[in-house]
Amino acid sequence: MKNVLLLLSIWFLSTSSWVYGQNIIPPSVNSKTTFAIMIDQESYNQAKQEVDAYKKVIEGDGLGTYIISHDWSSPDQIRELLIQLHEDQISPLEGTVLIGDIPVPLLRDAQHLTSAFKMDQKRDWQRSSVPSDRFYDDFGLKFDFIRQDSVKPLWFYYALRADSEQILHSDIYSARIKPLEKHSPDKYVQLKNYLNKVVRIRTEETGNVIDNLTVARGHGYNSESRVAWSGEQLTLREQFPLAFNPGSYVKFMDFDSYWPMKPYWLNEVQRPELDIMLFHHHGSNDYQYINGYKSGSDVNTSVDNIKLYLRSKILSSVEKGKDKEEAIEYYRNMLDVPRSWCEEAFDAEKQKQDSVFNEKLDILVSDLLTIRPNARLVMFDACYNGSFYEDEYIAGAYLFNDGNTIVTQANTVNVLQDKWPDRYLGLLDCGIRVGMWDKCVHYLETHILGDPTFRFTQRTDPGFDLNEALTIRKDDITFWKKALVSPHADVQTIALRMLFENNYRDLSSLLKDTYLHSSNMVVRLEALVLLSHINDANFIFVLEQAASDSYELTRRFAIDLIAKNGSEKLIPAIARSILNDNTSKRIVFKISSGLRMLNLDKLEEELVRQTRDLPLYSREMLDSILEKIASSKTSREADLKKITDKSGTVKSRSFEITRFRNQPYSAGIDILLSVVNDRDDEPELREKALEALGWFNYSCRSSYIVENLNSFIGQNRDNHLLADQARKSINRLQTR
Repeated sequence: MKNVLLLLSIWFLSTSSWVYGQNIIPPSVNSKTTFAIMIDQESYNQAKQEVDAYKKVIEGDGLGTYIISHDWSSPDQIRELLIQLHEDQISPLEGTVLIGDIPVPLLRDAQHLTSAFKMDQKRDWQRSSVPSDRFYDDFGLKFDFIRQDSVKPLWFYYALRADSEQILHSDIYSARIKPLEKHSPDKYVQLKNYLNKVVRIRTEETGNVIDNLTVARGHGYNSESRVAWSGEQLTLREQFPLAFNPGSYVKFMDFDSYWPMKPYWLNEVQRPELDIMLFHHHGSNDYQYINGYKSGSDVNTSVDNIKLYLRSKILSSVEKGKDKEEAIEYYRNMLDVPRSWCEEAFDAEKQKQDSVFNEKLDILVSDLLTIRPNARLVMFDACYNGSFYEDEYIAGAYLFNDGNTIVTQANTVNVLQDKWPDRYLGLLDCGIRVGMWDKCVHYLETHILGDPTFRFTQRTDPGFDLNEALTIRKDDITFWKKALVSPHADVQTIALRMLFENNYRDLSSLLKDTYLHSSNMVVRLEALVLLSHINDANFIFVLEQAASDSYELTRRFAIDLIAKNGSEKLIPAIARSILNDNTSKRIVFKISSGLRMLNLDKLEEELVRQTRDLPLYSREMLDSILEKIASSKTSREADLKKITDKSGTVKSRSFEITRFRNQPYSAGIDILLSVVNDRDDEPELREKALEALGWFNYSCRSSYIVENLNSFIGQNRDNHLLADQARKSINRLQTR
């Protein structure tokens, strides 16, 4: 009976979509869930044999696979088909891969779904929109089509609607296989070679377990904090316990272990046995930034660095149109250096040496196309490395070569440093498909490039099928409660997550108890993160404890959330952190950037109280923070006044309102509401104030905002633009 129903379902899909001209090849095996290869017609014509072989290897892993090809004219065609396949009651779609020239959705009015992207949408649309395949995999998001790009015909602009879900909850996972446009061989040869590689590796390495893992950190990442770096090393031991056993190899490579580090990183990614490479660094679409200038306290190194800096800055200034003499005098006076050092900027030989020197510091796309990257999975915790919409991009360069790398995770735009990049990563040791893992952790900008169905061999619990658990049994509360006692830390974390998604009745108390009693740092952090979405009394209680957690990332999250929550009950926890955690660079940064969101009078009082009987080695540290508090208080008061000062320009007032996106100061909510409710104020500012109120989802006053915005809608139903923005902010504040 099942086969008959399946054939009828496939027949219906094929006939109903025939009018659009899609060619659909159905799965050739029965499976509980399915997968779809979506490909443009020309790519399929050019690489039919390789695509068919790829389908066969996926089905060999027990996942029935469609091939759907077409000359796609809009993203909506693809999304409609994916929704239809996902709604199949017999064998619902669990994921898709988009191969070749597939339309690129560029999303607008959705910056709150990114980790860090916050650009004025008045700027060039190509830059101020977010290229994102959440359009294809998150069916709860609703969009209004705006237009097709006039220069890039594969780019389509969409705006997130007010009645859409305002949080990511992808129904399926997705990935891109997009060859490089600027490099030879041509893109169809690249595609064929890549698919042949996937088929070969997945056929030959059927028993590959994760026993070789390397983590690399570039300069400037996480303030180069040693405390943050050591914390990740400790938690990876929790997530991959077997990888730290004899016979396995886990390696950590810091940017300043050698100088320059580039050749060591390139050697490392080519190790034939390497399973996973985790990169933490800054980046662009075509660069991995590894090193800055050479560190050293000796005079020669210092002088060389100053000269390099001068040559770079002066030459750049002149190239931008500044007078040569003016540029030389500016930098000579600024640094009080000899004129001869500045004049070196125009020495042709020095320019050539500097060019060679700069190429030694970072990894370029061209470097990767001359080597054989072999890490099967590469993660890029960096900005823009996953910009598949560009002619060339770093994550793609790792795929389209003769090495053994078959899947990467990277970002299409800039990304937050202070996120949890390794969240659920240990599930890869449980045989989870890479796409399924990414679905649990992605932001609007996060993408899988390459084969999302790839997985390592499970060796933690052979009887536990995590892929099936996260699809067929995702709503089984009893199942996930039992999973809480798993010896594997990340199985516990995902179990908590699934109970959260199922609105488990006693979840808040469970998360509080889990935080207080778990010996696993990743489990405690998961409990904190989930509680932040519930935002109740247990959240406040755990936040206070988490500010002193042994895991640096948990402390970092706690400090950030305390500032955004704004509860004065948490002032003592912040004061303790200021006094006791001042050698953790990223914690210090989070405290400094969060001062504007705190009650600074009470913080100052608490610091004085806590230090009254505290023997300090140096009073300078306390005096310094008290001075910073005073300065923050003064500047904040002046900036808040600008918001309601109608004699100021719209631009300056707008800037202060949008500042709340990064610094949602709970005590400033009434100021924003005053702008919102002022019918005589500029409509643009009222809309921006309404949008800014949507960023207070962690605030202790979020329910107060919702109450006021509901009242606003009732009084402004005739103003559809403002009412819609108010509804959108309410949805953001009420969505868990």
